[in-house]
Amino acid sequence: MQRHSAEWPADTLREAAEQLAAAGEAIAALMRDAAPPVEPRLSPHGLKVLAVVSARPGRNLTSVAAAAGLGLPRASRVCAGLESAGLLLRRPTADDRRAIGLQLSPEGRAFLDRFRRRRVDRMAAVLRRMPADQRGALVAALGELVLAVAAMGTERS
Repeated sequence: MQRHSAEWPADTLREAAEQLAAAGEAIAALMRDAAPPVEPRLSPHGLKVLAVVSARPGRNLTSVAAAAGLGLPRASRVCAGLESAGLLLRRPTADDRRAIGLQLSPEGRAFLDRFRRRRVDRMAAVLRRMPADQRGALVAALGELVLAVAAMGTERS
């Protein structure tokens, strides 16, 4: 990753990192609370699995578990719960009729769409409380943060 030349003193960097971590926790709580207030009330793991399956329908359980950062037994339990709630379907894959792929049911798609809309609406409400110039600066800084996080991920690979 390209490092920016203007380095901060270690204590200033640490303080900024602590503020960023606190902001991340507040945003995570806001996002968790964005789940539609109807049943089923999903765990964070359930929401993650729905998002993973939505991004690439047809993945098998092992692939979904890896992408969601879950162990196979836990992923299996989460998927079973989502299936019994009518949000997830297990279907033979097009490539291999013996293999089982996961996909969202129409109800699962609608649930995830409602969740994402509520999440964006909540973030918009927060942003409306900020001065316009600070909103612009935040959006620009978040873009840089996403790039920095992505670069760290490629460094680990």
